[in-house]
Amino acid sequence: MRIIYARSMDARLLLNTCIENIDTVYGGVRGTTLSSRHNLRHWQTVVQSGVKTVVELRDGDHSDRLCSLCKQNSIQYFAFPLDSHTVPNEVIAPKLQQLFEIIDSGDFYIACAMGLHRTDMALSIYWMFHGADRNLQPPYLKGHFPMPDSGRKGVDPAKIFRRLNSLYEYLTENRLIDIPDKATFALRRKELIEYSKTKASI
Repeated sequence: MRIIYARSMDARLLLNTCIENIDTVYGGVRGTTLSSRHNLRHWQTVVQSGVKTVVELRDGDHSDRLCSLCKQNSIQYFAFPLDSHTVPNEVIAPKLQQLFEIIDSGDFYIACAMGLHRTDMALSIYWMFHGADRNLQPPYLKGHFPMPDSGRKGVDPAKIFRRLNSLYEYLTENRLIDIPDKATFALRRKELIEYSKTKASI
């Protein structure tokens, strides 16, 4: 059955579900993948909330279920395969501008399997190469610096910086988007970490 969605996103509807790791970010929502068997029951809420685009970060370890669900419900599906090192920068870099435009437009749902680590990475890429230029705050890296009462252990953010650094080097040689100078890039890396450390300690 096709569901007609709202004109603008109501994130509260999604936050009231039991989708794991659900949270608002940059005018959209992050959480676990919407194609998991646990989240299929939330699709009516997803559509009614007004999600316009679903950003899929998994890199080949999934079926086409999510793409099909998006198509059935007139939601844009955007595949942005990502991990710390195996997905080539040649695959990631040409899609950056579209990722930036989707996040800038809001009304999106961005997710990896757990909605934590690759999602943190994608949001870090957005902020480092684009969002900071728009005076946005860094993303809270909730998979790497969880709140003390979350029951989760943080993951070393070195994987995020491995990807950020290699992508920066690639974009220095292949100017597909505007990038900050080296000094600004280094300052942003520090700000990215400090923001999440501070937020996790509050």
